[in-house]
Amino acid sequence: MEIPLKISVVIPMFNAEGTIQVPLRSLCAQTLPPDLLELVLVDDGSTDASVSRAERLLEGVSFSWRLLRKARGGVSLARNRGIAEARGEYVFFLDADDSLPRDFLETVLEGLESKRADLAWIWKITNPAEAPASNRHPMGLHHEGMKCLEAFLREPKNAQIMVRRSFLDATGIRYTEGLAYGEDFDLFVRLLLEARLVHVEDRTFYIYRKHVLQVTRTINRVAARQATDRTFRRLSLHLEERAVPEGVLLEMRRHAAKARINLLREVRRAGMTELFGQLIGNPETEEAIRFAGQGLLPVKWQLRAAMLDLARLMKG
Repeated sequence: MEIPLKISVVIPMFNAEGTIQVPLRSLCAQTLPPDLLELVLVDDGSTDASVSRAERLLEGVSFSWRLLRKARGGVSLARNRGIAEARGEYVFFLDADDSLPRDFLETVLEGLESKRADLAWIWKITNPAEAPASNRHPMGLHHEGMKCLEAFLREPKNAQIMVRRSFLDATGIRYTEGLAYGEDFDLFVRLLLEARLVHVEDRTFYIYRKHVLQVTRTINRVAARQATDRTFRRLSLHLEERAVPEGVLLEMRRHAAKARINLLREVRRAGMTELFGQLIGNPETEEAIRFAGQGLLPVKWQLRAAMLDLARLMKG
């Protein structure tokens, strides 16, 4: 009898020749029986030896794998391609420079199936010393999707997910293509909004590797702030349209206000006078400044908003 495939691990890869051995060796060491696992490796138009390096590393592995090649389109498009090709009951996303503890897949799968959850929420840490703090996060107190969403918005923290494929298909939720910054936050908010049950994993963790070539460290800062500003305003409108509880919407609006304030500060720092002038007087900026003025943001953000308000008045 054929054993059903349980987990599809999707790894997007772009010029990862120097790091791809980290996740691949991590997968080879997993305690999950290899016939329950498949790897979907999506090369996003690499120009180095990433593909040949990965193929050499995967020679003779005991789990099934496929390597898909596509033109450069960004990490969100690559992950969506991986979802489309995945055959497992669950889909898990792993980056091309990160790793997993040996019992990771087996442990997370057990938690998902025992709770019959739509998705598992796994904290990202850089070293084991961070584990106790992660396990004290308010999300660990909840199982309902809406409660988890409110806790996440109140205290955002790096995480990764393993999600039931049937849940992805039923909701149609995918990564927002073209979004190069904040794509995980965007996906997580929309998934938690739809989830009935969430398994917040507290026994194992995703090992996140920090290095100078990460997108979050090399991206154009103004472009990143613009992307975040657009994403958070879109999410605020989406949650408002879905008539979520007031506490959830308030937390998302806090993020949107901070994003607009951060964008203006970054544009000003970059000396982009024309763009600053366009942004400072528009309704979204006025709303963010008004939001801070009502005491709905921490004091430092109120001060930042007050400085921007002064610049707006001087411009007027």
